[in-house]
Amino acid sequence: GDPNDAFDPIAFLETQMDMKKNPRDVRATAVKSMKNIAANIGPDKVQTDLIPLICTLIPEEEDEILFLLAKELGGFVTVVGGPACGYMLLQCFELMCDTEETVVRDAAAAAFASVTAAMEWNTEAKEKCLSMVKNLSAGDWFTKKVVAAQLYSTPYLSCDDEPYRAELRAEFKKLAEGKDELPMVKRSCATALKSLAVAAAKTDNATAVLRDDIMSTLQIYLKDKDSSVRVNATDALVGLIEGWCAIDTDSAKMCWVFTNAFVLEAINDDSWRVRHALMKGYGTIATSYVKSFGAEADPEHKTQVEKFLVMEGAPIEKAFDDMETEVRVAAVKASTVLGDALGGSVLAKSVVIPCMAMLGEVNVQTGVAAEAPTVRIAVTQGLIDLLAVEEMPSDLLGLTITSSLHTGDEPVLIGVMRALEKGMLNKDRPLDFNVFGPEQPLGPLLEKLIEFQSAEIADDWRIRKISMTLFSIMMAGCKFAEAAWLEPFQDQLGASMRVALGDYIAQVRVGAIECLPRLSAAFGLEWVKSNCLAELRKDIESDPFYQFHLKDAMEKPAVERERGSKEVALHSKWITYFASLRVLISEQIDSETAAEWSDVLCTGVEVTTPNVRFNAMLAMGELAKVADDDLLQSKLKPAITTMANEDVDDDCKYFAKQQLAEINSNQGY
Repeated sequence: GDPNDAFDPIAFLETQMDMKKNPRDVRATAVKSMKNIAANIGPDKVQTDLIPLICTLIPEEEDEILFLLAKELGGFVTVVGGPACGYMLLQCFELMCDTEETVVRDAAAAAFASVTAAMEWNTEAKEKCLSMVKNLSAGDWFTKKVVAAQLYSTPYLSCDDEPYRAELRAEFKKLAEGKDELPMVKRSCATALKSLAVAAAKTDNATAVLRDDIMSTLQIYLKDKDSSVRVNATDALVGLIEGWCAIDTDSAKMCWVFTNAFVLEAINDDSWRVRHALMKGYGTIATSYVKSFGAEADPEHKTQVEKFLVMEGAPIEKAFDDMETEVRVAAVKASTVLGDALGGSVLAKSVVIPCMAMLGEVNVQTGVAAEAPTVRIAVTQGLIDLLAVEEMPSDLLGLTITSSLHTGDEPVLIGVMRALEKGMLNKDRPLDFNVFGPEQPLGPLLEKLIEFQSAEIADDWRIRKISMTLFSIMMAGCKFAEAAWLEPFQDQLGASMRVALGDYIAQVRVGAIECLPRLSAAFGLEWVKSNCLAELRKDIESDPFYQFHLKDAMEKPAVERERGSKEVALHSKWITYFASLRVLISEQIDSETAAEWSDVLCTGVEVTTPNVRFNAMLAMGELAKVADDDLLQSKLKPAITTMANEDVDDDCKYFAKQQLAEINSNQGY
């Protein structure tokens, strides 16, 4: 053909990006194709044609397209000519930072960070980057200054040139300490101080920079008249402390000397949001200050830091007594980190445990508590987590944890028990389940959980479900811990599971089914079969409606007996039983159990109720994965094949075909 008619990717892209001719979705597709086009036309064309085109499009384009464009350009370093040419993309970001829409500017700042982290810091790159941040920092409108503050930390960390870093610090200081800046600019600068401090902590001469440059600016913001600025500055203080203390032991000691007064000022701030920001980072502060102890801690310094963090008059004591619920909750959540940082023996002598006990206090006789529900739930979670702290005396925590279950407020009770469940299942903080023994401080939990599983006492099904779940977790944990006191409670556990599997509320039955694998792992499959499932199967087969649901069903009487409102229907019993088998089937089941369950499942896939057949088929599919070839070919596969070909219910037939296809695939057919 005519060479003049050759395809021009840049011209095509320019046409696709024409706002007058193409709707937004077409232009969005064009933006997403830019990187592929750039890779095909080569770096030279990208630099001479594509980037200039993009720069002409940015001022007029819609915000949604600019947002996509910024994300696309963040990965352009490889197609613009590699790290040495990455700086050529910065002109695009500078234009985007001039837009009014916040999300576009933020996307441009994020893309700028990606590019500057990947590019080579040659002379052109340094000049272009510094020029860009200077222009935006001196912008005629606050939006430019807001985004400019976000641009300093990545170049500071990426460019290994101290004079250049000094120039960046000087420019940031000029921006941050401008006399008449709006609160929006100050908030952005305060936030940027955190990332800049983290970056500075990873460079040479870090201690001097943090102490003399960043700390001096941060002090100004910590005393700003606008509380929103102080909130961001407090968060930056936490980041600075973390970065500074991570350098080495001497730096951590210096950080402690220079910053502890600001921590005290923050907890005494008039704004609860500032106090809340401090408590959110208090665990980080404690963990960082502890690094000043070093391998051979100075006893006097160690005592001084511990007293500051958790003893009488400490910031956290004031937070526990704060008027605002959010501050108290944040203090409670910080307690676990404090325990990890200082150890249980220190925390046991501190104000933390008594304060948490006071917040979680419930009158056992009346069920009345003085604290807000969110605080009490947080206290329970915190105390359970503290049980896993080394050298933490459980007797200090037991009374508060157990009393939390005496509340008459059902939503709070459910929240407390969910907090207990989360703590017991937290693999990162494994508990010694022996603390739940009858003669132990947390022993009363057992009695209370057993009590809650009675429908007469716990009319709310959620309480029956969560208490049964907690009881099973506790018993399984105690079994793994080889608790000597466990045996008398195993019968109660079996009884509780049988009651839950027969509960008239489906979600309670589902919760019981979810507990079965845990109990099987702890007590063995035979225990689960005999103590949890045997009675359920017996109940199914003795149900007066049983014969009416089989393949060769008896003829139903003219007048059927009505079931009570709390009586579980036969099909629900079947579904519970088959769902239980499904979660228990694994490669560990023996051939006798596999044969036994295959017989009952073959019966299940032929009953008259579709939902029962469906659940039996799902369990049969699981059994087919682990059964020996003889059982698979003689019973399981024929039953599923019949269901796939002949079942009258479309859903059963469809999923049976899927199961059959999976079996054939596993067999290599």
